Amino acid sequence: MRTALIVATLALSAVAACAPSSPALTQSGSQRTCFFAQEVDSFASSDDRQVYVRTSRNEVFELTTMGCTNVDWSHQIGIAPRGGGTSICSSMDADLIVPDLPGGRTTCPVTGVRRLTDAELAALPERDRP
Repeated sequence: MRTALIVATLALSAVAACAPSSPALTQSGSQRTCFFAQEVDSFASSDDRQVYVRTSRNEVFELTTMGCTNVDWSHQIGIAPRGGGTSICSSMDADLIVPDLPGGRTTCPVTGVRRLTDAELAALPERDRP
């Protein structure tokens, strides 16, 4: 029984990994844009609430947290998908991992995810552009 459950879980994971990465439609009919954590090339943050990440597809996403200590001073971050998925589309999909002193790390829940438009990106201060 346990082996069958493990095999079923692996099969579902494989199917989810092969799903198309194009934007899906939300219930309201608008496009929901997602990204994969492994696609993140760079990040920038000037406070402990907003983190901007640039993906390999040259898209910039704003990740909002409830307050993540040291993210504005950090030289590196990690993004951990939640719930066994690989794509990050909404606030329930990821945690931000920030190195902490000495040698530890802080995990901060992401409370908002949205893709920035070209106009929003152009309006960002230079220090916030990834």
